[in-house]
Amino acid sequence: MMKVMKQIEICAPREVVYGVYADIRRWKDVLTDVRAISIFYDDGRHQEFDMTVKRGDKDETVHSVRFCYPCHSIEIFQTKPPPLLSKMSGIWTFSSEGEMTSVQAIREFEIKQGYGFDITLLEKFLEHNLKSFKNWIEKSA
Repeated sequence: MMKVMKQIEICAPREVVYGVYADIRRWKDVLTDVRAISIFYDDGRHQEFDMTVKRGDKDETVHSVRFCYPCHSIEIFQTKPPPLLSKMSGIWTFSSEGEMTSVQAIREFEIKQGYGFDITLLEKFLEHNLKSFKNWIEKSA
C-alpha cells in the first residue's frame, strides 16, 4: 500500500473543527467539487454514504464507510474507491492547543494494476481539501 500524509492548523476549537469534518451533510458547502452526497446510515459514530465529486470533466462516485471518534479521529475506508484505485482507506486525527486545532490526514491506497498514477495528484487533492476546510471553518467560526 502507498501512503500520503498532510497536516494543517486551523484557528478554531477542536470541537468545532471535528464537528464540520464529521457532519458529512456540510461537505457540499465546504468542498466545491462535491456534487452529491447520498447517506445510507449515520448515527454520529458510524457513517455509510456515496459521494459524487467533479474530477476534470467527469463525475466520480465513491462509496465510503467512516468510524467517528468524537473530537479525536475519523477513520474511513472506501468499498468503491476512485476509478484508478483498488483500495483506499485513511484517517483524520484532531489535536489542539488553545484555540488552534491540528488536523492530520493520512491516506493509504493501492493503484489498480495496469494503471499509471501520479501520487502527487492525490497529495494535491488532500491538501486542497484541508485548505478548503480551514478556510470555511475560520470564516464561519
